[in-house]
Amino acid sequence: MARTSRVHRKELPQGTGNTKITVEKVYQVALYVRLSVLDGGKKDSDTAETQELLLRKFIEGKPYFSLFGVYIDNGESGVNFERDQFERMMGDVRTGRVDCIIVKDLSRFGRNYIEAGEYLEKVFPFLGVRFIAVNDGIDTANLGSFDSLTFHLKNLINDAYCRDISEKIRSVLRKKQERGEFIGAWAAYGYLRSQEDKNQLILDEKTAPIVRDIFQWRLSGLGYHGIARKLAAEEIPSPSKYRYEEGMVKDKRFANRVWQAKTIKLLLENEVYLGHTVRGKKRKSLYQREVKICPKEERYIVKNTHQAIIDQETFDKVQQLNCAKNREHMLKKRCAPASDGVENILKGFIYCGSCGAKLARYKNTKKNKCKTAEVRIWYTYICRNHTVDPSCCNFHNIREQRILQVVFEAIQSQVQLAGEIEKTVSDFQGRTDAERKQEQRKKQLEHEKLELEKVKRYQENLYDDYADGLMNEQDYIYLRARYKEKETVLQNYISELNQESQSLNEEKLQENLWLKSMLQFRDSMALTREMLATLISKIIVYDRSTLRVDFRFQDDFQKLQETLREGRTIK
Repeated sequence: MARTSRVHRKELPQGTGNTKITVEKVYQVALYVRLSVLDGGKKDSDTAETQELLLRKFIEGKPYFSLFGVYIDNGESGVNFERDQFERMMGDVRTGRVDCIIVKDLSRFGRNYIEAGEYLEKVFPFLGVRFIAVNDGIDTANLGSFDSLTFHLKNLINDAYCRDISEKIRSVLRKKQERGEFIGAWAAYGYLRSQEDKNQLILDEKTAPIVRDIFQWRLSGLGYHGIARKLAAEEIPSPSKYRYEEGMVKDKRFANRVWQAKTIKLLLENEVYLGHTVRGKKRKSLYQREVKICPKEERYIVKNTHQAIIDQETFDKVQQLNCAKNREHMLKKRCAPASDGVENILKGFIYCGSCGAKLARYKNTKKNKCKTAEVRIWYTYICRNHTVDPSCCNFHNIREQRILQVVFEAIQSQVQLAGEIEKTVSDFQGRTDAERKQEQRKKQLEHEKLELEKVKRYQENLYDDYADGLMNEQDYIYLRARYKEKETVLQNYISELNQESQSLNEEKLQENLWLKSMLQFRDSMALTREMLATLISKIIVYDRSTLRVDFRFQDDFQKLQETLREGRTIK
């Protein structure tokens, strides 16, 4: 029978006697699943569903595992840890909500030898997190399963595998690029992949005319936003939405994508519409994180590989117009400083209350009409969906300063409330059963420690009395046994009292995450990125006067209120 790890077992006293009971520590478990791009689409390949099913079966029937959440990174490389769900999981770890992470094997956790080792040998032990790799038989709570040499060898093998497969794939793709073969995930808007040869592009009769219209609209003077609005007005689906409607992609995220100015800009600069294959604009190995933006002379350009949609003369005129407009834009910006040093602390937190999209930060500059010709700079948050198609979203824009003011005031009110609750908690705790028991245990401990000291002194004097002839040998042996027995009883009782006192300490209300998080910013005079990351989950903007701030740890706040209400009722 396998030996149960002592890490998740502890003995607690029962009553005041010597009987002890064994209590399992209940771990808050995060199941982490990762599926790389190369894993998908193959026969009998690993899937996110099979990984999750395996992990759920592993914790099934184990009362010391309580499932907190499942975190799935689908289509993410294992060579780095910049993955959305992994970072969300680590956020829950750092706030104390998760203290056990379970993965299928080490390669699902990560293939970077250095970073994987850093997490398992330094970060997780520091945070008190138990890590289990099911198929590799690794459990950091069971030292017998965690062989350091084997762990490092497996990590090195995963790392070397990633390097090797990366170089082999790069070599094959490079040859295809040099031959002018199409190797992208999706054909450019206006083209389709040939059914006979997947590396060959053919015209898409539905969208090729739209590409020609876009080039003509640009020549007529329409800007990128103007073209996007015109396409939306004519109810022409964006490239992503078109692929979803045609069944090329299944992800519902693309079902409502709208035309963006950036999409128009990239389309108008793409030489694929001249009939050329252009590859190697960006280069990134499967192993390395960095993405290299290659200059034009380093790209693979193979001419006349497929039918052109735009003639060379039209394409050149559009590029000249784009360059002229870009120079004009840069000339306007020249009078403004390149960087005013204003950090975008709200990045990733702001959402549109009308369509749910993330709001984009936009820099505004205006030259003052005065002798000094100073430039005024301010920031606004805009909804790109509204910019392209006002009918799909009612929200327009809001000044950043307004958001900062409202959010900081909301946080201040919560911090002030936390300060008032802290006082209530301090008064309330004096009346709780836990606090009264704590005082009783403290007095009992002091009394029992004094008794123990007396017994030890009596034992020390006992032999002297026997040696001096004040008692016979029979009395000495009897009294020595009695004192020894009493010493053992007192030591066990003191140990029980100490453990009970520790358990009572864990029940204190100050450990409430909401209260603890709010109180750490009680002296803050301005809004910071750290404050937002700690306290805020989302900021939703409905219009210029209506915002909603969603705070984190609301469940803990509700528990705190319920505890305080129950305490008042008992009183």
